[in-house]
Amino acid sequence: MDTPIALRERPPAAGWSSRGLRLFGIALCAVSASCLLWSWQPAARKVTSGTSANQLVHWRDADHDWLLVVDPATRELVVYDAVDGRPLDRLGADDGLPDVQSIAPQGRGLLVAGAQPRTARRLELPELRAVAIDGR
Repeated sequence: MDTPIALRERPPAAGWSSRGLRLFGIALCAVSASCLLWSWQPAARKVTSGTSANQLVHWRDADHDWLLVVDPATRELVVYDAVDGRPLDRLGADDGLPDVQSIAPQGRGLLVAGAQPRTARRLELPELRAVAIDGR
């Protein structure tokens, strides 16, 4: 008597097993949720009247196309080439910046705000030179 098809041993499937696919799906969901939670920020905070704070700014002129990004781990500002993604510069305390919390475009410059009050600096672009903000 032949064994019914449903009871016969199936050959191993090529590629992923159903358990492997489930684990991959769970890992993918966990990573996606982590990314969403990490990137979620309350609505843009106001740094100065009419300027909203960001963690990333795209800045472009005739000779430059940059992404300016706050590195939350080191509290530094990282400058990337917006075309190919390679890091160009990393700016921090040695460059006259506070522990960088947020950035906001401001004309041909960038407003860099720290955690402490009155630690904001204006970064001149494309020179990447920090200058104090006039307190008037």
